[in-house]
Amino acid sequence: MFRSALAILTLALGSVAANAATMVLYDGSLNTTPDQQKWNYQAMTTPPFGIPSATQSASGGMTTLDTTPATSDRAGYSNNPSDPNWPTLDRSGDGYTIRFKVRIQSETHSSNDRAGFSAIVLSSDKKGLELAFWGNEIWAQHDDPNQYFTHGEGVALDSNALIEYDLAMKGGTYWLLAGGTVKLTGSVRDYTGYTGPIDPYETPSFLFFGDDTSSAAARADIAKIEFLDYATPEPASLALLAAGGLALIRRRRG
Repeated sequence: MFRSALAILTLALGSVAANAATMVLYDGSLNTTPDQQKWNYQAMTTPPFGIPSATQSASGGMTTLDTTPATSDRAGYSNNPSDPNWPTLDRSGDGYTIRFKVRIQSETHSSNDRAGFSAIVLSSDKKGLELAFWGNEIWAQHDDPNQYFTHGEGVALDSNALIEYDLAMKGGTYWLLAGGTVKLTGSVRDYTGYTGPIDPYETPSFLFFGDDTSSAAARADIAKIEFLDYATPEPASLALLAAGGLALIRRRRG
């Protein structure tokens, strides 16, 4: 009876993603950089007419993006909005997840509101999240219209290891898993009111990975980026399923 109940619980958990689809957006095992796999790569320095020192290289199953030679450099990868094969990042219904595997080798910043490596994920309605990565913390950028991009909720985490992250969005909520464990959750952001010389925040179904500030720098490894057409199960959902499974076990034992 106990094994049967566990089997039912396993099936219930597995059914969450039974009909899910995964699209590989970047495959580091090919030992090519993201811009060789249909991503856009851009590097610039401050002032904008200089020659950036940022570098990118692919080996060992990942791309290393390095903006540490000059803190003023910005560099990173974004999707091509005109790509007809790019997935729609839809927060409604089952939501979606961006799964990526990243390691922050080193990171420096001169402001509490800036980070040398960031991940920007914007849904089809242009709402989403910008996650900032330090060596010892991952945190969300605020969308306060009086002062955009200030240090929001965060979690202490050693990002110097190569970690698989799931950034899931469903409805008005996001949650971040690291190594399969939920580490951070909060409200989806709306940065569309921001205006500046570099402003991708009105681009639907948009992704960016890299250094988007002249106030910080990082050396980071990117091993993979994937799209899942459902939101990785929330901890509350898993807890309810587990509780139901335990209750079933107890009933069958009785």
